[in-house]
Amino acid sequence: MYDENDLSKAAAAAKRARILMLVPAGLLIALAIWTFVVRIKWLTILLTALAGCWMIFVYHMKLVPQRAYQEHIRSALRAPKKEAEGRYLRMEATPVERNNVMYYAFYLNVGEKLDPEDDRLFYYDALKPLPDWRDGDRLHVTSYDKFVSSCQVVSRADAAGSPEVSHA
Repeated sequence: MYDENDLSKAAAAAKRARILMLVPAGLLIALAIWTFVVRIKWLTILLTALAGCWMIFVYHMKLVPQRAYQEHIRSALRAPKKEAEGRYLRMEATPVERNNVMYYAFYLNVGEKLDPEDDRLFYYDALKPLPDWRDGDRLHVTSYDKFVSSCQVVSRADAAGSPEVSHA
């Protein structure tokens, strides 16, 4: 699901967000210094406030999510992994935010008798294309914590709900 190319793209996006934050703020600070030197007090205050607001806004709206996504991919590639195999139950329709990254929650039953106590919650990256899983498909999920690193369909459920073996 992830590779080093994804990690480098996330790092580049974080770098662009940092540049987006610092270049305009640097220009505003330079203008504020100039207005301080020529003694235009109200403009110095305004430019300093604008620079601070810009940095805070871009930091929280762009840089933090980009760094969090970069960390998610790094963890998906390098963190210790857990594996689970079970029947796919359902995926939530709306994404949720966990650790400043958007995910779709889905449930996998790892038991033999579809007992609700055997249901496991996983988070699937909302920036990746949604899989075409159907109720009853047997999945093999590799994850760190509850976040999916990779997922393969072991067998598909036929229309009647009983699994059929996949040869993929």
